[in-house]
Amino acid sequence: MPRPFIMILLLACLPPAAHAGLLDDIGRTQLAAELGALLPKGAGIVVMQCEAGGTASPLDYLPQAGGPGAFSGSGPFAGKMFHAESGAGSQLGHANSVATYFFANGIGVADGITEIHNYDANDFLDLLTTGFTPPTFPGRVQNYSWAGTTENTADDLQISRGFDFMIDRDERIATVGLGGGSTLPPLLGSTYHAITAGTTGLIHSTTGTSTDGTGRMKPDLVVNLPFTSYAAPTIAGAAACLLQQAITNGSANARKPQTLKSILIASATKKNLPQWQRDAATEPYDDVFGAGELDLYHAWHLLQAGEQAFSTSVECSRTGWDFHTTTTNSAGRRYFFTIPAGGVAQTFASTLTWHRNVTYLSGFTSSSLPNLSLKLYAATSFTLGALISSSTSSVDNVEHLFHHHLPPGQYCLEVTSNTNNHEYALAWQSTLGSGPRLQVQRSGGTVTVSASAVDPLVSYSVETAPDLTSTWTSAHTFRTADGTPSYQHTWQDTAASPDRHFYRLRWSPVR
Repeated sequence: MPRPFIMILLLACLPPAAHAGLLDDIGRTQLAAELGALLPKGAGIVVMQCEAGGTASPLDYLPQAGGPGAFSGSGPFAGKMFHAESGAGSQLGHANSVATYFFANGIGVADGITEIHNYDANDFLDLLTTGFTPPTFPGRVQNYSWAGTTENTADDLQISRGFDFMIDRDERIATVGLGGGSTLPPLLGSTYHAITAGTTGLIHSTTGTSTDGTGRMKPDLVVNLPFTSYAAPTIAGAAACLLQQAITNGSANARKPQTLKSILIASATKKNLPQWQRDAATEPYDDVFGAGELDLYHAWHLLQAGEQAFSTSVECSRTGWDFHTTTTNSAGRRYFFTIPAGGVAQTFASTLTWHRNVTYLSGFTSSSLPNLSLKLYAATSFTLGALISSSTSSVDNVEHLFHHHLPPGQYCLEVTSNTNNHEYALAWQSTLGSGPRLQVQRSGGTVTVSASAVDPLVSYSVETAPDLTSTWTSAHTFRTADGTPSYQHTWQDTAASPDRHFYRLRWSPVR
């Protein structure tokens, strides 16, 4: 196989001062304030960092010079043990920066990590593709902050399938930085199983995949950083923290890569992305922001909500997750839950993930992708009502739903599949709140309504009635401009001005 052309996503070495605010942005600071000494920092989690250096001798692929074999870190990496798996190497500025975001003391997301295995990208790809099957690489959590291509479609396909085969077989959690060009590079952005990283500033490819299956949406998550090289290890650090917590909890299913991927995606926040939207049921994500911005605080709480069993007669919690297998029964797997009276789900999100089937034998590969769908229904006494929304992509191995202001009542998440007994992970999270707010001023026949905390992508109707026993009538319907969570409207009410009048907002939770 020809050596691939590797495009390094960032070559500058970033000083630690540039990290200010990152831990706040991703909710780690908030989680630390809540948990104190119980905050998971990736302790005990073995990780892998794969870097694309140059052709220098020794290879420049390490956060700090050293090797071959194990050597101790220093400075921000004091107390950490690096393993130079690709031989003795010199420091690569890019590798140093990536490691800083990943696990540097006092700076990295998972600064409790102490064992790191380092690979040069070309060495990694040679090992991945030259054996009878891919070897088992060390590191439960792995980061790849580079992109590229062999410029041979068949070889790119083999690498992509070998990569996913390795992740599935060895239960690895991998993060991949997307390239910054207009077209997504085949390697390793075409992955099905890894978590792909973009940035809130859109410094990433948004065209979707064109290798090993076209039209799959990327990225999965974005981070408020200038480069995807930094976003990927930030997500990897969050995954390491969650994996430590899952091990502490003693849950084998929580450690599955599908489960942690579902939890990270379902907990992604849209609070700084008011323009986020899905264009169609067949598209699980926003075209450019994926599922939204990484949020470790909400991810930890979702994990702690625990595994919930599907049932047609027993409710789940309004936040939780499950790792199970599919059925081809038309009813699928159903998860009923209730938003309690007196409030709304300020945000509700759910994510379904699964792996494709990959056969890998002496370099010959094949793959198939079961087709799973995710739907949200209104329900009453465990009987399905109206379909609220669905995510039904036939090419992605992820489905995602998101709503603002889900009203009180019973709901049902339904997972259906065209394949029996295929493993999947489902995660969902309801954040309770008071919903949108309406203020009304009336002077004579002039009525002014001011609505706040509304969803810019949902239509609202202002309804009016002279008293609470009369029929409500629609006075005005509005949808705010993208990015504007408030609205004000004035109109003339032709009815005689009463001593009192009632107004309310009505909306559909469909986004």
